[in-house]
Amino acid sequence: MAGVDLIWSEAVRTLERDKPFALATVINVRGSTPREVGAKMIVRDDGQYGTIGGGCGEAEVFRKARLMLEAGEGARLAEVDLTGDFDQNEIGTCGGIMDVFIDLWSPRDLPMARQLADAAGHNRPAALLTVVDAGARAELPPGTKAVVDPADRASAGELSGLKRSALGTIAERASDAVAGLLEVDGAGDLKPVTRVASDGAPRVFVDPITGAQRLIIVGAGHIAQPLAELGSMLGFHVTVIDDRASFANRERFPTADAVIVKPFAAAIAALGLDRHCYLISVTRGHAFDEETLRAALRTPTGCFIGMIGSRRRARATLARLEEDGFAPQLLSEVHVPLGLDIGAETPEEIAISIIAEIVRERRTGRRDEFNLGTRSGRLRRTS
Repeated sequence: MAGVDLIWSEAVRTLERDKPFALATVINVRGSTPREVGAKMIVRDDGQYGTIGGGCGEAEVFRKARLMLEAGEGARLAEVDLTGDFDQNEIGTCGGIMDVFIDLWSPRDLPMARQLADAAGHNRPAALLTVVDAGARAELPPGTKAVVDPADRASAGELSGLKRSALGTIAERASDAVAGLLEVDGAGDLKPVTRVASDGAPRVFVDPITGAQRLIIVGAGHIAQPLAELGSMLGFHVTVIDDRASFANRERFPTADAVIVKPFAAAIAALGLDRHCYLISVTRGHAFDEETLRAALRTPTGCFIGMIGSRRRARATLARLEEDGFAPQLLSEVHVPLGLDIGAETPEEIAISIIAEIVRERRTGRRDEFNLGTRSGRLRRTS
């Protein structure tokens, strides 16, 4: 799963040991910052898990979180100013401001942490709804929280006294994995806000589970090995598929979450692809790559689909798929040839170029001449 969601499994492990912790979450950013809204870290009496960007800003949040942990109560907002106002020994490249909300979690919150960890592990939409500013409503102190289940739109109603339409907005944000700071007006409606300063209205932060980000590597050859290691390092749930047990095994892929020995098309059909999937075809032959693309494209769900190969091979494969009835607009989303142009030659370098394109797509959605697939003339350009 994506690194930010791994924190909920760690939260469960911590609370199961009867240890409280402070959770620091980035709820708003202004300017250039090292982490995005939703980034978080756990602060315990024995250290921390996760990061909100490192440097002096994180150190200050850590200090405040430890003070709250020692006091055993409270929730607070902290402003991390990265514009150069700190008397710091480490100079960063960011020049923005992060608003970070810090609140305490105790063993009594274990059921809530388990709900969030379970949703993350099973790719089920959910969100944590937290009051960050009570405004004029004293009955909702900062740190009051609830788990939002999009299938049950009333799940957060008692926490915030929201109208049905507002609950629908929160459910949609949970389903679409859109984090955000929202203000509750007098009528119980919601509106997005970009500033933390209170004007008397309660403010809540919707922190969605982004789902288990799955890296599905089809083909267990030489490129697949470093690709699986890099995927695990970046927090993906890694699945490796091959029809040869001598290649797809734990000895070759010790960091993979799942290793499947099965014909390619059958294995892909059984996976249940969704928009949190990154399916990469690095099989041992053209025919198997084309089989993989066909199987993946039969369930168009917004899944990232990529295939390595030459431009000539890419054009020929996509042309055959179009002749067989696959929509041109669907084929224009296939990343083929896959990888960013970094001059890669070795299996390890090729794996890095593939992961670089995945990260770039996930973080920015940008596609230009740096993408080998765009140069082939079929991958849809976005810049």
